[in-house]
Amino acid sequence: MDNTFKKRLTTFIAVAYGVTFFMYLIMFFGLRAGKDLSVFPNAQMMFPACGVILGFLLFGDKEKKIPKAGFIVVLITALAMMGMSIASLIVPVTTIKTQAGSVTNIDLYSQYVLMAGSLIAYILFWACGKEKRKNVGLSRNKIGMSALLVFLFVVLFIVRLLISAYLGKFVSPDAAGELQEVIGALTNPQTYISAISILLVFPLSFLAFWGEEYGWRYYLQPILQNKFGLRLGVLILGVVWGLWHFGLDFMFYTTTSGPVYLLMQVITCIGLGIFFGYVFMKTKNIWAIALMHFINNNYIVVFSGGNADAIKDQTVTLSQVPVHLISFLVLIVFILAPIYNPKKTEENA
Repeated sequence: MDNTFKKRLTTFIAVAYGVTFFMYLIMFFGLRAGKDLSVFPNAQMMFPACGVILGFLLFGDKEKKIPKAGFIVVLITALAMMGMSIASLIVPVTTIKTQAGSVTNIDLYSQYVLMAGSLIAYILFWACGKEKRKNVGLSRNKIGMSALLVFLFVVLFIVRLLISAYLGKFVSPDAAGELQEVIGALTNPQTYISAISILLVFPLSFLAFWGEEYGWRYYLQPILQNKFGLRLGVLILGVVWGLWHFGLDFMFYTTTSGPVYLLMQVITCIGLGIFFGYVFMKTKNIWAIALMHFINNNYIVVFSGGNADAIKDQTVTLSQVPVHLISFLVLIVFILAPIYNPKKTEENA
């Protein structure tokens, strides 16, 4: 392990985990004060990519051309989102009603910041040229295969919903009508119109989802797989990715059942990490992974009747864990794919 690699890895860990922990401390004080914390998750999602980007800018090969302008826009947007997160605990807050649910004024303004940064960065990454994109893992590889795998992910997302809704009625009386709600959504043409139209928003919000995947899949996955092997490496990544969410699991997604939610989060990240890892190994297309992450997070809202509030302040019980695990088996099974057969990969230095 050469010195440059160590510096880049240290930078990544310091930003992806160190900055995240710092923001969790701020979230804690905000939670104690009864403040809305909705801006924090989108800011946090950008930290892994920022760790990779700073590694490129500070310790990368000076002879290699990289998309500096796009990278700088990402860093500025992340800093702005951090500032908006902190501001949400200080400035006067008002509630605004939208079709997607209720949002605070500062949350809405933060969405404008994310949209502006995403659009500018997206254009810059498109315009920077193939060589620069290739040097930093931003090439749009195997577009046809990527599209098919994205479609497969959507199908598996729906299968997960049906499994979870069907099994849920056996562990929770409150979930008895959930299966009918899911079937109702699946048989409603408006659901598919929303599911397709929301994809058009991806370039305007991609930084949050790409921000995670550029750090986890592009950067950290090859390192862990080189160290521990293809299967064990991706499983370890799923665990460390899940634990990275711990503050959100105790202070945003739920405030009443954090330990159980964290366990379910780790299961989620292992399942998603296996499938995302599979797709990345097949395509080396980080854009496809970012789009799938976008779909996973936003289709939860689409299939819950368009209520964006459905993802926060949840209450979960230990009895839901087996159901959650079974529903994710449709993704976990991809760990048996031939591409995961034991072998070493080149270190992503």
